[in-house]
Order: sequence, then structure tokens, then C-alpha cells
Amino acid sequence: MDPFNAWDIAIMVNQTGINATLLSTAANTLLVNYSFATLYELENCVNGTGKGCYFDGPGSDGPGIVHSIYAAKPPVIGQLPQGPYTGLLFTITYKVVGSIPYSPIQFLFSSSYPVITGQSPDVFTSQDGIYGARLGVDFAMTINPRALTILQGSNSTSTMTVSSMGGFSGTVNLTLTSSTNGLSPSLNSTKLTLTSDHPTLVKLTVASNASSSAIQYTITVTGTSGSLSHQVPVTILVKGRPDFILNASPSVLKIHPTNSGSSIIALDTQSDFSGSIHLSLDVPSVPGLIASLGATDFAISPGQPATTVFAVRTPESGFPFVYQINITATSKTISHAETIIVKPPAPDFSLLLGGTGFVVQPGQSRSFTLTMTSIDYFKGQLFLLSASLSGAKEVFSRPALALDFGNSSTSTMTITTDANLAPGNHNVTLTALGTTFLGVSVNHTITTTITVIPVPVGKIILGLQPLSYFAIVGALWIGVIGAAIREIRKPKPKRFLS
Repeated sequence: MDPFNAWDIAIMVNQTGINATLLSTAANTLLVNYSFATLYELENCVNGTGKGCYFDGPGSDGPGIVHSIYAAKPPVIGQLPQGPYTGLLFTITYKVVGSIPYSPIQFLFSSSYPVITGQSPDVFTSQDGIYGARLGVDFAMTINPRALTILQGSNSTSTMTVSSMGGFSGTVNLTLTSSTNGLSPSLNSTKLTLTSDHPTLVKLTVASNASSSAIQYTITVTGTSGSLSHQVPVTILVKGRPDFILNASPSVLKIHPTNSGSSIIALDTQSDFSGSIHLSLDVPSVPGLIASLGATDFAISPGQPATTVFAVRTPESGFPFVYQINITATSKTISHAETIIVKPPAPDFSLLLGGTGFVVQPGQSRSFTLTMTSIDYFKGQLFLLSASLSGAKEVFSRPALALDFGNSSTSTMTITTDANLAPGNHNVTLTALGTTFLGVSVNHTITTTITVIPVPVGKIILGLQPLSYFAIVGALWIGVIGAAIREIRKPKPKRFLS
């Protein structure tokens, strides 16, 4: 068979006929062919005694069962010897016991064994043995092959031989039992009439549908005639049909108008696919939209994938765009398609602060222009907010405004400082809260520094800044003038002559 590096096999006998006394892996084929590797005997269990015995659930080791697990680990993965070759796996020594001169020697089948593993799933067949000869009238059942490999969506057959023993003559009824979801096993005959020395052949057909899982199953054929009953297990390995995988990464390209983008197109094998593949493009008929592939014809096989580059350039567009470009990969009767979506990045807008004067004296005002510009087809409402330290006040000429595709809009922000605001740097935070016409929030914040400088000494009057001084003086003059007006309007007493 092909190279392999491990086995997991269990064999059962009738202990009333023969009894296993020793399991030896000396001079096995892994020792011979993997002398450069690390070798492990993971289980050597005879009648439930020994190394690595398993006693949990179905398939447990126990009386009458010999179980062997052996593995070789090469220093480098894939360092398997070249095959095919033959060789010994292990040797079992049995002792004849009791008075029954007969015992079947059967491979046990479960979800874990028998299994022989290598670089790829190995296909193998097993043949049960017999010690001695049956006593009395009976019938026997054998099947070949005992293991079938089926591709998803196909079928395979095995031939079972039902034979008369000891002069048996009568009717044998056959039934199938399995838990094979997705498989359809059938027999071409389920009721047999046997006569002495005339075996009958029965065909077992196992069909797999396209949705069958690519795993190993077990089917059991049971034959009954009166009190006589025998079973034959059949292992079914379902394999996926040879296929390939087409993948685009990324499959969504976000590109500005009149810009370019690219994606990696990868082809890889699945279920041992090997063959040639042709790629083709289906591009929408949009003036200025250009798409191309670096290469269109490839040959891939297991371990030899292929890649190429998909490139696209978008045209000028005054409105949001979405282009769907289909890539189809074809190989004989197999075809796969991948869709690449080309669209602009998420709608956004820019927020810029313009102005020349960021230096003020206490009590002064400064005006700045805020410019909001649509990017990548932003369309929606904007609301302007500000936050600063105490001692300053910000007012927007347009605190709310609308922005359309590709347009700009402005608002004037006036900052007024208190007359007693301490000199130094003061941060003012400006925020534009945006909501697109689709209800998506887009916000931007910028921070600017306003530097407050003291009023020059020559401009200070009586220790006060001009604004403060004239405000006080003005208030005093208003008070004096008001008092004078009241005095003038005050009525004078009349004088009489005597």
C-alpha cells in the first residue's frame, strides 16, 4: 500500500475457542521504514490488560479483544518513505482453550478504528479470519471489499457471499442497519434460499448524495435463519468530489472616484482537484470603469495553488456609485463565481477653521470662518457646537446648516472675551455633528488655541484697562448728569411780598 505512519486496529475472537496471550510489534514495518523517526507504541492491550487500554463507552477494550496503536513521527512533516511497500504490523499469539474448535477472528470497526494514516487518507481493505471449523449446521457470510470509498454524489458496490455449512439448507433473511445520514445502502436481494454446497452472491450498493458529509461510516449486514444469526460490517469512506476554491481578498473595494484599487484572486484545490482553470470578467457597461486581471489561465494541483491580481479604476461620478464585477472560474464541468463590490468609502465631511487673528486682548472679539466640505458623497445636516473655558463666549452665524454632494458650506464663529479674562492660552473646542440623509452619524472635532495678551502699559488709565476705565467714567458721568437733571426739575418755593 501507499506510505503510512500510524495504525489503530482492534481484533476480537471467541475466548471459548482461542485466547490471546501476547501482542508483539517487533520488526514491524514502521521500525523498518522509519529508522530515522521517533517511534511510539501508544497501546498494547490484550484482553483488557496492558498499555493504554480503553474502557469508556462503545468500542471499549476487554475480554477477547486485542488492540494496537502505533505511530512514527518523522523529524520533518512529509518525510514519508517512498512506496508502495508491504510489511508486518504486529503479531498476536493465541492459545487454544475449551472444547469448541472454532472461532471467528474479526476486525472491530468503530468511529476510531481500524485506521491507517499517512499523508492523505489511505484506502485499505480488511479480511476476517477463522480458527478451526464450525460444528453443526450453519451458514457463513463474507463480503469483499469490506471497505468502500465513495465520492459525494456517486455510488459503489461490494459483493457478499452467503454459504451453507454442515449441510445447511434453508432461508436466510438479510437486513441493513446503519446511522448513515446522507447515504442510501441497498441489497439486490434480501431473502435467500440456500442449499448444501451452493453459495449465493448478493450485491450491496451504497449511494452517496451531494450533501453527504465527507467522513467514515459503518454499515452492518445481518443474516438470520431461525436461531442462527451473523453480521458483517462494511466501512464506507465518503470523499468530497475533486473541486477548487475561488476567493477574492478583499471582496469589497472602497475607492474614491477616478482612483484605483486591487484585490488578490486565489485559486486552491479541494478534495485532490488537479487541472486547468480559466478566469473571466463581467464588468458593467459604465463609461470610464476599467477592470482587469493579471492573468486568466492557470494550472493548479494539491499543494500548488495560484494567485493573480484584480485591478479596477473608477470613473468620475457626481453621485454615489456601486459597481458589481463578477469573476468566473471555469474548469471543464466545474464553475465558480466571485463578486467584487466597488463603492466609495463611507460618506464624510471635512471641518476647517480659517482666520488670521488668534491673539486678543481682554474684552476684544475675533471672528473665524468654519468651512465644511462634503467628502465621498456626504449629504445631510450639520450642527455646530463649541466648548471653552469660562471667560469667553462663542456665537455662530449659522449654528445649523445642510450639506449636499460635493458642496461646501461656511459659518462664522465670533469669540468674545471678558474684560477681566486672565492673559494666557485658552483652548476652544469646536464640534460639527453630522447626520447623513440615511441616518448615519458622522462627527468631527477640532481644537484651537486663543492667546489672550495683556493691554500695553501705555494704554492703562489709572491702573485700569481702557475699556474698564471708560466704562467706570461713563457710569459716573451718567450719574452726575442724572443728578443735575433732577435738581433742575425740582420745584422752587413761591415767595410772597408783605
